[in-house]
Amino acid sequence: MKPKTTLNLFKNFLAIELKKHILLFLAFAFKKVSLKPSMLFYAIIFVLNSSITYSQSSSCKATLQAEKNRFTQSVPPEGTSYTMQISNTGSSNSTYTLSSSNVNSNCSNNDGSNVSGNVNLNISFSDIALNPISEISLSPGETVSFFVNVKIPTGTAVSKWNCTEITATATACSSYKVSTILHTLVSDPNQE
Repeated sequence: MKPKTTLNLFKNFLAIELKKHILLFLAFAFKKVSLKPSMLFYAIIFVLNSSITYSQSSSCKATLQAEKNRFTQSVPPEGTSYTMQISNTGSSNSTYTLSSSNVNSNCSNNDGSNVSGNVNLNISFSDIALNPISEISLSPGETVSFFVNVKIPTGTAVSKWNCTEITATATACSSYKVSTILHTLVSDPNQE
């Protein structure tokens, strides 16, 4: 059972008050305007949908961050890993599906260079024991560390940046996602 915090009590109060006002409106409208049955059906669906959306939004919450706020790294030819942490800040158990996307045109490079020269990198995920993973299941309040593994494709230019968006999508609430951007510089092994 979730703790009775002031914020939780206030959210519950708002949800209850919203339902009461909608139902009062419907009762008034039904008497005064004589709603058609189809309009009443749509109004009922709206009230139910509002309740479901509200309950999902409070149960599906998370944070996703790089450990020690290390969102930027250089990647040597053999690759590198970011240590990430995901926390379930919602009120119910949740499984989060992990995904990555090169978002080079939608970011800014840390050194101010033009993003048109950015490169794509290969990304995979693993747990702390280095087992490949694609999702993480968490209880409310639980935090788990995992790795974002970065590999350089053969022939990739050196001294170039990459921006990768890491996203965790709650399977119970498919519209709920949390993400962060990692900035990776492909290092030149001849200059190290």
